[in-house]
Amino acid sequence: MRPPRTSPPATIAALAAVLAAACGGDDAPAGPDARIDAPPGCTRPDLDASWLRPLVADVIARLAAAPRSDPQERDAARAILMDQLAAIGWPAELQPYPGGINVRATIPPTLPGTQTVVVGAHLDTVAGSPGANDNASGAAVVLAVARYLRDVPCRTAAVIVALFDQEETGLSGSIAFAQALDPAAVRAVHTIDQVAWDADGDRRFELERPTPQLEAEWRAAAAAVGASLTPTATSGTDHDSFRARGFAAVGLTEEYVGGDTSPLRHAPGDTAASVEPYLEYVALAAKLTAHVVMEEAAP
Repeated sequence: MRPPRTSPPATIAALAAVLAAACGGDDAPAGPDARIDAPPGCTRPDLDASWLRPLVADVIARLAAAPRSDPQERDAARAILMDQLAAIGWPAELQPYPGGINVRATIPPTLPGTQTVVVGAHLDTVAGSPGANDNASGAAVVLAVARYLRDVPCRTAAVIVALFDQEETGLSGSIAFAQALDPAAVRAVHTIDQVAWDADGDRRFELERPTPQLEAEWRAAAAAVGASLTPTATSGTDHDSFRARGFAAVGLTEEYVGGDTSPLRHAPGDTAASVEPYLEYVALAAKLTAHVVMEEAAP
């Protein structure tokens, strides 16, 4: 957690009034006794939310009901994801590019701020695989982050939640997505790929090619939620598309290098039933990612 900021005494009352008004606290105290340590309405949600496990289970089950490889299958997946985002309260839009279509929803800031945080996962699979772990689990984490942010009323950065097309055929969707963004306006990009396998129960994830700053943020979040992290040099998934264009980007996955990874990757057996024993691990990935994103977007 970042330590609370302090302000010179002369600015305390003015800053309190601005924050209270922005967060909906019309009856906040004014004058020299006003406080800024807890502006009315500026709260954080409980990461152990009752909706979390049902949400990730539902997203994985719906997406993994069929493969998501050919255009019609991917269209069906996009419809599921857009419906889920609309139900959460963030209307989504399609981002077409030659050969595919990404899904994105922009969660706007509620306080002054100019930066953006991106959290994303790929929506497609290889042919013939239902892709519950690869990568309905990552999509479920992204939607859970979007749901957490509904309960964060004071945000100083926009958050883009993204579902990338065609990761399995050359990262095409995330490349197109990265090309449409300005790296100077984006604080960080976090991509989630395969987070539904923890056979040894050690609650460990791998952090792919983090910058020193991002590694520090993720380690702080891991300590807060009771997870463990191992940095790796793993490439070949969506975070590479952003790093190649100058973004600060990192990927989260299960222990792909460490060996505690799904043996069903890219196979017909990567079903919702095969990852059901690890739904708590998916929920932990969601809490971990949400903690990082909230620290960046609502410090």
